[in-house]
Amino acid sequence: MSEQKWQFEQDGLVISASRTNGMGKVAWCGISDSRTPGIFLRPVLRDLSEKMKGAEVTVDFTKLEYMNSATVSPLINFVKTLDGACKRILVLFSDADWQRTHLQCMRAIATTLKHVAVQSAPAPAA
Repeated sequence: MSEQKWQFEQDGLVISASRTNGMGKVAWCGISDSRTPGIFLRPVLRDLSEKMKGAEVTVDFTKLEYMNSATVSPLINFVKTLDGACKRILVLFSDADWQRTHLQCMRAIATTLKHVAVQSAPAPAA
């Protein structure tokens, strides 16, 4: 099966996704600073959840430069949806100071989910 790719952009946030042979990746880059990110994110993440159904998925936030608190709820809902639709989900955060709180929050939530693991990776070089 050939690789399928998708990309969504809005206000400095870029979400790039791909799927090949049952392996999916959803990478977040840039900044998510909208007061109402759910308006953009909900339909995008719903679409991506469908595209990733049955796959092993990595959700990668290591290149995300900033995410406000309003982004957290759509993100948690996305990971919960993937948990019900995918074989395995790995959520990656960088070890950057500002991402540490999000990492700890997602680790706590992951304890209630069947297929989700959360890890930290080195922050990309600036």
